[in-house]
Amino acid sequence: MMSRGREAKYLKDVALVIDTAGFLSGYIATIYGTKIYTVKEVLEEVKDSWSKERLELILSSGKIDVREPSKYSIEKARAIASEESFLEALSETDQKLLALAIELKENGDRVVLLTDDSYLHMLAKKLGITSRGVKRGVPMKFKTRIYICEVCGFSTIKKIDKCPSCGSPVKEAH
Repeated sequence: MMSRGREAKYLKDVALVIDTAGFLSGYIATIYGTKIYTVKEVLEEVKDSWSKERLELILSSGKIDVREPSKYSIEKARAIASEESFLEALSETDQKLLALAIELKENGDRVVLLTDDSYLHMLAKKLGITSRGVKRGVPMKFKTRIYICEVCGFSTIKKIDKCPSCGSPVKEAH
């Protein structure tokens, strides 16, 4: 793992696309000298009062550029996720973050996607976009997680608690 000083130097002069984990962890407050981007859906996912206060302070500093990615970029993100059979596992927020990273890269920026989502790490790698973990590192090997209903057998790669078919608990298959 990189020290904060070395990491700050590494992140200089990049377009940093950050997901909710970056805000909740407080990690974003330690980043200086780089452009930070996110989507409005990430801001809406910050719910607890302490994190919201910190987020408001950071937003008021002008440190973060909140953008809506183009329809073209969103479609491109969905297409690559679908191609890899991960579209079902990505929330709308995840899709827009990936789209924003694609858009910035296509505009010539050196992009780093800051996330703890293993699907986003894998898709970023496929697209040639650097990704970094917030609390967890980037997985060396990627393993698709499958969640199965204990009653009716419904399965999905999206982490859910209750089966949409019968309402029973859904557990990760091992």
